[in-house]
Amino acid sequence: MIKKEKDNPVYMKTERAIWRLFLAFSIVVATIPVLNLEAGNNLEQTQKYILPKLPSGPDGPVPFGAYSTNLKYEAEWDKLWPVSKIADVVVRFGGAEPRFVFWRGTSYIPCWATYKGAWFTNEFFERRGGPGSGTTSMVEPMSDKQCRYSNIRVLENSEARVVIHWRYAPVDLEYTNAYIDDKTKWGDWADEYYIIYPDAVGIRQATLYSSALNDWIEYQESIVINQPGTIPDENLNYDAITLSNLKGETKTYSWTKDGGPGLDNPPQGVCIQKVNFKSEYKPFTVVNPENVTVSSYSGHAPNSHFNFWNHWPVAQIKSDTRVATSAEKPSHSSLSHIKWNPYSENENSRTWIMMHGMTNEETDKLVPLAKSWLHPAVLKPESETFIYNGYDPAQRAYLLSTKELSSVPIIKFILDANDNSPVVNPCFIIQNWGDRRAKLKIDDISINKGKNFRYGYRDTLEGYDLILWLRLESTKAIKISLSAID
Repeated sequence: MIKKEKDNPVYMKTERAIWRLFLAFSIVVATIPVLNLEAGNNLEQTQKYILPKLPSGPDGPVPFGAYSTNLKYEAEWDKLWPVSKIADVVVRFGGAEPRFVFWRGTSYIPCWATYKGAWFTNEFFERRGGPGSGTTSMVEPMSDKQCRYSNIRVLENSEARVVIHWRYAPVDLEYTNAYIDDKTKWGDWADEYYIIYPDAVGIRQATLYSSALNDWIEYQESIVINQPGTIPDENLNYDAITLSNLKGETKTYSWTKDGGPGLDNPPQGVCIQKVNFKSEYKPFTVVNPENVTVSSYSGHAPNSHFNFWNHWPVAQIKSDTRVATSAEKPSHSSLSHIKWNPYSENENSRTWIMMHGMTNEETDKLVPLAKSWLHPAVLKPESETFIYNGYDPAQRAYLLSTKELSSVPIIKFILDANDNSPVVNPCFIIQNWGDRRAKLKIDDISINKGKNFRYGYRDTLEGYDLILWLRLESTKAIKISLSAID
């Protein structure tokens, strides 16, 4: 008698195997949480794999420097951009973190970035929209979603420092310039220079050109960028901001379910802010303490202690101030505003400078750094082979020049450091140095070129300038000797 198909041993064995696979698959699916992206929910690791990640380059150690690249986000978004393989720039500092990123997805608004977590920016120039400026919406580079006006270029890239120029026009969502002059037909434009050093500390030089400098200008806002799949509460401690002065007096402010705390009664002479990310590295900002005011954002988004909006970054549709109702898209949260005196100005422009960076140290470690910039140690020449041109806070650098390009100079000087004017990782720019190598002695001890003694060259129409950076901290006088090697 012929067996029925279901009684056939081979058939039955195959059928049992199929059922086992089906049951195993069902168990796996049952263990994966439903993809619920409502604000306030903590997402499982399996869910985060589904969402793209804000790109900042590969993991792992990379030598200090600026890297031109094309940062990939997700396939459909990437296809929108008619750009080359060098559309973006990432500055790396040796380890996996931190990073400094100029990416199309943020309209090239520069951001301090952690590899997997939150990003941070000190903002840009923003103007009021409306009839007064001849625009129809918020006027800022956030509105330049296609980077029609926003662009970057690397000016210097050596082992001693990186300099990047960001030029943009604050525009509205229709790409209209603000405050167009009737005579010249020029509207507002901005030049920002970012001078970045190997210790993940930089200087921002921000200049606004405008025919309406007396109208409202915003130039600093502490903005946190949240990765897709996260809300600000997952990236920020509720004790979100610590303020400090040069005496080391600090005050930390907490965000509650009602939103921002107001930042009342900060330490007298406040000039240092640290944003308390949950990650190891945290962004900080230092400004001139004269006439400083700091204020926080009030209010909050649903199911969060913080505001957050998802009209920027990445979004390409015409939108602004769109409150996020889920964590599905990347978003940003605004914490505070800092205002301080301009560095320089004339009838057509106004410039502000700030120190900024990321640190994995406590807030009190920022005080000597801030002092070294705001009250630098006096440089006292010990030889007549060079001219000292002063300290430039807009570059965080001492400026020197050789007297004779054809000679082989030996430059000697003392940095007269003390507790109020410490030395912290100084930079020296020696004009007309040529392309010769450099030999360094500190307190008569030879220092080999390496991580703590770096130099590079800046090409000029007249020749080569030497850019020298030292990883060096002191509150006592230091004797420095620098000689050229032919």
